[in-house]
Amino acid sequence: MTLATVRRLAADILNIGRRRVKFSPDGLKEAEGALTRSDVKGLIDKGVVKKTKVKGRDSTARKKRRGKGRKKGSLGDRKKLWMQKVRSQRKLLVTLVESGALAKEQKRSIYGKIKGGIFKSKRAMLLYLKDNGLIAEDYEVPKKEMPPKKEKKPKAKKAPEKPEPKKEGEKK
Repeated sequence: MTLATVRRLAADILNIGRRRVKFSPDGLKEAEGALTRSDVKGLIDKGVVKKTKVKGRDSTARKKRRGKGRKKGSLGDRKKLWMQKVRSQRKLLVTLVESGALAKEQKRSIYGKIKGGIFKSKRAMLLYLKDNGLIAEDYEVPKKEMPPKKEKKPKAKKAPEKPEPKKEGEKK
């Protein structure tokens, strides 16, 4: 029997997909010599045919820690924070590209990572860029001068309004 047929039978016996069936390199000749379904079962018992683990995350792990109790703040609050974080990171990305510290070819991939929420902050983004050699290790972000804050004028306090005196003929 060909290895493809042995793989198909083993997948059926083990109740898994064909891609998860692996042969040990030592027993390839023995696997080709299998003629029946029972021969394939014998190969599985010997360890010539094995099944590999499922790749990716566990389906239960995907669902954990996503409930209402884990979320802090209202949806609007969380969205405002996210927008603030993303906008500041995108501005930093633009300054890095304009200053020549980051290659234009890298902009799209970093932009996608920002959108995906990979970076917790601008500092985390810079650390990522430095660790992966996308910008120089000694690179410092130029500080922009902020315009001076306007002084607030104290508001004039209004006197509390007095209720009008009641007339004799009126009811409550």
